Parts: sequence; C-alpha cells; structure tokens
Amino acid sequence: MDNRNLLPLLLSISLSGLTPSAYSGSPSPATPPTLGISADQTTAISNGNRLFVDNQIGKSSCTNYTPESRSCSGGSDTAYNSFDEASRAAHAGDTVYVREGRFKAQLKVRNSGTEGNFVTFRNYQSETVIITGKKLKPAIDLSNREYVVIQGFNVEKVGRWLYFLEAHNNIVRDNHFSQAYDRAGSKSGIFFFHASHNRFINNTLKGNADDALSLVDSERNLVEGNSIRNAHHALWDIRCGNYNVLRNNYFYNERQKGGEVYDCDGQVKTRKYNATRRNLIEANEFDYTANSGNKSPFSGIQYAGQQGIIRHNRFHDTTGPGLRMALYGKEARHNWGNRVYNNLFYASQFAGIWLQRSRKGGQFEDNRFTNNLLGGSRFVNNDSRWAWWNQILKGKPVQLYLDRRDGYRFDHTAIISASGDGPYLAIYGNGNRGPERPQLTITQMNRQDPNFQHGLVIAAPHFIDPANHDYRLRDDSPLIDAGTFLTQTSSAGSGTEMKVKDAAYFYDGFGIPGEQGDQIQLDGDTQSTRIISIDYATNTLRLDHPLSWRKGQGVSLKYNGKAPDIGAYE
Repeated sequence: MDNRNLLPLLLSISLSGLTPSAYSGSPSPATPPTLGISADQTTAISNGNRLFVDNQIGKSSCTNYTPESRSCSGGSDTAYNSFDEASRAAHAGDTVYVREGRFKAQLKVRNSGTEGNFVTFRNYQSETVIITGKKLKPAIDLSNREYVVIQGFNVEKVGRWLYFLEAHNNIVRDNHFSQAYDRAGSKSGIFFFHASHNRFINNTLKGNADDALSLVDSERNLVEGNSIRNAHHALWDIRCGNYNVLRNNYFYNERQKGGEVYDCDGQVKTRKYNATRRNLIEANEFDYTANSGNKSPFSGIQYAGQQGIIRHNRFHDTTGPGLRMALYGKEARHNWGNRVYNNLFYASQFAGIWLQRSRKGGQFEDNRFTNNLLGGSRFVNNDSRWAWWNQILKGKPVQLYLDRRDGYRFDHTAIISASGDGPYLAIYGNGNRGPERPQLTITQMNRQDPNFQHGLVIAAPHFIDPANHDYRLRDDSPLIDAGTFLTQTSSAGSGTEMKVKDAAYFYDGFGIPGEQGDQIQLDGDTQSTRIISIDYATNTLRLDHPLSWRKGQGVSLKYNGKAPDIGAYE
C-alpha cells in the first residue's frame, strides 16, 4: 500500500484550463501548501488591456508610460498614480498592474468582469505592494462586484482587510494580510456576506483584533491553501452559510480558538436558525489554540452546524478539545446530521473530541464519527473552577469526552495508549460537574454502549515523524486497512446512478467553479469512479462512469489495499 497520499486527491481550482491541484500529504506548519495553479493564472482569465498604477509618476495619469523606467515618457502603456482612477478605467478582461510602493488609500473595485474575462488587480512581476492605514475599513473592497481577481498585495496595519459583500465569482489569491485593528461590530478582517462562488486561495493572514475570516449568510465559497495565525477571537467562522469548503489550510492561534460553525442570532442584523448546512472542512492542520484560563476551553473547531462533513484534518497541540460539538445559546441549538471521519486528534490538553449537551435543550442527533484516530492527549485543568476537573480528570489520558448518551455513533475509533486499555481513555461526564456513571474501558464501551462500536486500542500508530507533525502511517502501522467502509449500497444494480444507505458522507463539488466530486470505490473492487452529483434526499450518487454492485456492498472514498485506513491519511 502507498500510504503517502491523502485520499481523496483534492482536486481544485481548475480555472479555464488551469491545472487541478492534488493535496500531497504533510504541509509545513510555517507555510501554506502551494496548489497546482499556473504561475500567472490571469493569462487564462484576462485578455483585455494592460493598465498600470504607479504612485511615483508626477501626474494623475498618462498614456505614454514605460514600465522599465517607471516614467511617463516614450512608452505606450496607460498608467495612473492612484487606485481609484485605475479602478474606474478597468473593465472586463483588463489587468491592472500595481508597481512597488506604499499606498494609503483603499482599493475599491469599481467595475465587474464577466465569466472568462475577469478584471484583475495584481502586483507587477514580483514587486512588493503595500496597502496600509488604520482608517482603511476595509483596505480592499469587492462589494457588489463579480469576476474580479485580487493578487499579490501586502495589506498591513489597517482597520479591516477585505470585504466580499454581495460579491460573487471572485478570486483572491497570493496576498499577505497582517495587523487588522478594528474590533467594532461583526465584520471581521476578511468578511463574506451574502457572497457566493468566491475563491480565497494561498493567502496568509496574521494578527486580527476580531475574527480573521468570516463567512456569514454566504454559500459555495472555497477557502483553500491559506495560513491563518493569531486572531483575538476565532481564526475563521461560518455563520448561517451553506455549501462552503475549507480545505488544506493551516491554523494557529495564540490568542483564542481555531474555527467556529454556528447559526446567526443577530450578527450583521441577520437571524437564521438551523441554517448552517453542508459545509465541508477537510485536510486542514489545526495547530495550537490558547489557554482559556477560567473560561470554556478554546477548541480547534467549536461546531454547531448541520449535515456538514469534517474529514482528513489533523488536530494537534490544542489546549482545548480538537473538536467541540457544541450546544449553547440561540445560535448553537442545532447540531445534527454531521459526518466526522478519518481525522487525527492528537496531543490536546483536554480531549480530542468533546460532545456537549445543554440544560437549555437543543437538537443533537445523527452525528456519526467513523475511522478517527485519537491519542496523545492528557487532561490539564486550565479552567480550575471545577472539582471534577481538578480532582478527578487532572492528568488522566482523556481522548474522548462524552457529556451525553444519544445523538451520536462512533464506529472504528482507534485510541493510542501505550499502557493499554483503561477507564479514562473515553469518559462519560456531565459537563464540568462530574461523572454520572462509573467510567468504562474501551472494551466495555464496545459491549455496553450501542452508540460506540468497534473501538480499538493500539500501543503505537507508527507515524512517520510525529515530532515534526508528520502523521502519515508507516507501512507497519496497525491502522492500515483497519477502517470500515463509510456506507453500503441499498440494492444490487449497475449503471451511473447508485443508491446508498447514507450519501451524507460524500461531496459533489457543490457547484463551486473548478471543484470536482469525490472519487469513490466499492469494497473488493479496484476500480474507482467520480461523483458528479448527489441527491441527498434520496441518497443517490450520480457517477461519471458505470459500475456494477451487489446489495450491501461497502462504499468509501478511493482507498488502497483491502479497506480504508484509520486516521487522516490513506
């Protein structure tokens, strides 16, 4: 088995003939992984005029600009000395090249492009363009615009970074955003609102006074290949938004938590409940989260969404739980229908996964956890208010924290424990108020908890290099071929339409430009096929080429060997 490649191959961003990208395995913690996009994608989507912005020219504009000398003399290009004049002049298909310099004015895009003819604003060659100024809220404004590319800018020391308000089909890539100071209201550093089909790729974000990136009441957006560090609240959030994709990003927060998923309870004057559905969070690295002190622990993801997919992520070194399945307030009352599979939860100071309940009630049902790997966590009572945490759990090897007995099913969960099975690897609690029953070993849970099946304890996973966060499996790992298939076929058949027992595990691209559906494979078959579309209501997968299957045959993402592996890598 070749276990160096994470499955599925994460094909993305095929823009008018651009090369699709494949996630290769283990991104550097310091640098976001590079996607397989051509060096200058604008050549594929812009075919109009070439304009320049150069704040060194001594006039507002000229038509005899020479790029080599940066002067209005002897050339044939048009140049402007400000963003605003160039933005008014740029139309569909045009590219505006910005020359090296510091700009203390907002880049407000005035005109939209069209499909296949984007308006592009980018740095010239490899020059450094800095947009700065504390009064810029935001520094770049794409509000009410479509088919625009923003590429290669450094945005620093501003109020807010960039707005996607009522913005659609735009691409923001290869930019560096740092130090956004404004904490007022709910508009974050990068703010999507009523926005769709946008792609935010290969950017770095660092140092925000509120949330670094928010998708509010927005759908079918792609956030991929970014590095996001240090925000005063969450690094990212999805609020009452649907069909968004967060893939292959790196998250690290010394100030608070990683990400949040929940409904809208008045944020940006929006109230929508049970309305954060079918978002895909995959192949991300969730690194450090801060110590909360005497507050609820800061999670890798604080999650209260519906029908989402969380898969192939690596959660490690979080002070709070890697994943907190939450119930609280009005905005987090509906947490149901989610599929959490093939993730790694490692070395937290709380537990890998925490399932909560609420005294105020809420909807928590049909949440399924499959082929996940948990280990290396040890409970630290950073919140010292609770006797149960201070006196009982302190120092225990807690990997799974269950505050409830319903609404979930764990299947083929592997827990790493060098000392073998024990009663505190998975615990039954009542929040911070103590246990309600004697704690069970994993073996006992398999027998006594109908919602916890086929759990196993392994002494060592045989990672390639865990000290450097390389959690791929060596060839001698006991986790290889140890997983289960995600679902089964409903009946025997053949063709390009396959009914399965549970289609919620799968992704069809969500209609995002350049995205493709999952590659799937049947139990016992070496052939794979790609999903073109999914009818979730009837659990029907439409395939790109025909297959034959028997009733009850296992269906999973493309895998190597005899069965899927357990953990984040295949």
